[in-house]
Amino acid sequence: MIRKFALFLSAFALLFLLAACQAPSSSGSQASGSGGVSSNVPPTSSASGETPDPSGSSASTSGSSPDASQPPVQTGDTSQGSSSQPQEPTSKPSNNHTLYILMYHSVVDGDGSNCNDWMTTTQRLREDLQWLKDHGYTTLLPSELASGAPLPEKAVLITFDDGYANNYQLAFPVLQEFNAKAVISMIVRRTVDGKPDFLTWDMCKEMVDSGLVEIGSHTYDFHANEPRGIQRMSGESRADYETRIFSDIEKSVQLIEEHVGKPVQFFAYPHGQTEPWASDFLKEHFAVTVTTQHGPADISHGLYDLPRHNINFKEPLSKYLPD
Repeated sequence: MIRKFALFLSAFALLFLLAACQAPSSSGSQASGSGGVSSNVPPTSSASGETPDPSGSSASTSGSSPDASQPPVQTGDTSQGSSSQPQEPTSKPSNNHTLYILMYHSVVDGDGSNCNDWMTTTQRLREDLQWLKDHGYTTLLPSELASGAPLPEKAVLITFDDGYANNYQLAFPVLQEFNAKAVISMIVRRTVDGKPDFLTWDMCKEMVDSGLVEIGSHTYDFHANEPRGIQRMSGESRADYETRIFSDIEKSVQLIEEHVGKPVQFFAYPHGQTEPWASDFLKEHFAVTVTTQHGPADISHGLYDLPRHNINFKEPLSKYLPD
């Protein structure tokens, strides 16, 4: 009996010792699984390439930095982090209202010895456009002015009056060379009558299709000295005036649009002479009108009856425009 009891005590003691030996091993294993990994060891999710928890709890418990050699994996709503990204600088719109309008007429080859006040040479035109480029000027079209977009800091509108054939033969290649824009105002009847020194409709269409040129009206056939342009005649009634002038201008617009396929937005007064009886009519039919009065244009007052600078061979462009 005593022997059996002794054996029972020995067995119980052995079991107790075995249980005591296993306890430290189990507690050590639990400590290892509770976050005791060194910070220089990447977490399991990074090593395996799996997407991390969108909550970011893994990063907060491990305290490890992402691998700089690998792009971060975006999860969830990526727009939430946009506020921390650097913003693109927003350019302020220009507050410029000054437009320099250049008035050219005929362009010829040669040394300029035969040029009058309404002529320039191909070489001088090239020099003018080079000067504009070197001094940061931007050439515009009437349609761009009509759009209401802010002017560039240095804005210029190049105009050619009357519709000479040399505007296509000599001036247009120079415009293309500099990617410069211009508007040509035609005395339309001279094209209709096929006068050899004036533009043809094919020339007009080619220039318009280039995107560099727009065609404006200089009337159909009212560029005479007496009466002066579209001014009223002595003793003429307003009704008679409107019949005589308005039908002429409408005819010029109709023919231009028919042959070039673009709306006419620009009108150059013949001889630069305005007429109060035509003012409302012109505003209804055109976006921009210009005179021959000299000076820069302030478009904050509108796009009608704008002044221009007459440009010819005799004086450099820099005389009128600031550097």
